[in-house]
Amino acid sequence: MIAEPPHTCPSCASAIEAAGDFPAWCTQCEWGLGDGTPATGPVRGRLGRRSAHMVEALYEEVSGKEIHRPGWDLARVLSYLLALAVHAFTLSLLLVAVLLMWKARNLFTMIIVLILVLTVFAIAPRPGRLPKEHVRFRGDAPALFGLLDRIGAEMDARPVDAVVVSPEFNAAYGAVGLRRRRVLEIGLPLWDVLSEQQRVALIGHELAHGVNGDSRHGLVVGTSLSSLSRLHSAVLPGGGDARVNYLIDLIARAIQGAAGWLIGLAFRLQMIITLRAGQRAEYLADRLAARVASPAAAMGMLDTLHTAADSHTAVVRRQALPRSTAFWDDHRHGFAALPERERERRRRVAARRRLRVDRSHPPTHLRIAALKGRPDTEPRIRLEGAERDRIQAELAQDYDRVAKDLREAARAALYR
Repeated sequence: MIAEPPHTCPSCASAIEAAGDFPAWCTQCEWGLGDGTPATGPVRGRLGRRSAHMVEALYEEVSGKEIHRPGWDLARVLSYLLALAVHAFTLSLLLVAVLLMWKARNLFTMIIVLILVLTVFAIAPRPGRLPKEHVRFRGDAPALFGLLDRIGAEMDARPVDAVVVSPEFNAAYGAVGLRRRRVLEIGLPLWDVLSEQQRVALIGHELAHGVNGDSRHGLVVGTSLSSLSRLHSAVLPGGGDARVNYLIDLIARAIQGAAGWLIGLAFRLQMIITLRAGQRAEYLADRLAARVASPAAAMGMLDTLHTAADSHTAVVRRQALPRSTAFWDDHRHGFAALPERERERRRRVAARRRLRVDRSHPPTHLRIAALKGRPDTEPRIRLEGAERDRIQAELAQDYDRVAKDLREAARAALYR
């Protein structure tokens, strides 16, 4: 039984509207809103304030002015130098393994060689590859790829080679393989609740990552970050590949802690070097999305991504119950039934969370605020009528699959 919310605020005595199944809170003094995630302790508190200051400074810097693709500033040069050092370290491990194998005279040396080879295998740069399932190519979805081509041409982005339709409430873009084939991931739950122009904005934002100069999406820096992440996981006690850890444990678990600290330091250093440029790139991607779809559509897309994720999670949990309604009907109803008061609560909760410069994306409320000052321009690309219906028809099988996968995952979670 859900308790009735108070009708007056216990803090300022202002009237509080009925919240139904949603948390009660006061729009005047923000009673019941929560305090976000404040930093604790003098050191963390100081670092948290410094981080928030850097995030706000970047927002002030990009607001009201044009954002250009980053050049070769000091941070970009350092990120590439560190990335090349990571790759050189991986290569040196392989060379040492080859040299020891050539000189090997005893079992101990062969064990060391095996450890080095497995470590190189675990952390070697991986250019990525296309998933084996749920991938759409041009022949599978001509209408969808036609829309992608129009948006990409408007942004001078390379054509998308493949689309992955996933059950995530998100979207992503990247390049895989030595040929750097462009892959767009579309999270169907997010796609489904966006309007036509917000879908254009979503695609525009993701394709912008191919032209906004974010080095983290590049081959050199991107693979070095993934190598450091895997190496850091591998050397920590109990983490990483079991084969690597088993052999490393034969040498000494104590060394893992020290190595993990050093590698983690290098990983965090490269993240810090690239993150400010990465957050700037997100603002640029938002601007490019607003240009092709309209500022209003871009802001609406960001707000939906910001406020509707919890509703998506609630729907997935409901689908674990027997005799649940049709997934997509439930999903659309859950989003449509979300009252504006609850949307505003979620916006304010997110805005009160501690601002951190080490996040890959700037805070969504700042991204939306940076777009509010943009002139209200007509969209350069429109998604309407017949084209929209053709794309939906092309995704029909994906709708069935994603609904089934999410429902099965929710039911499986009940037995964990």
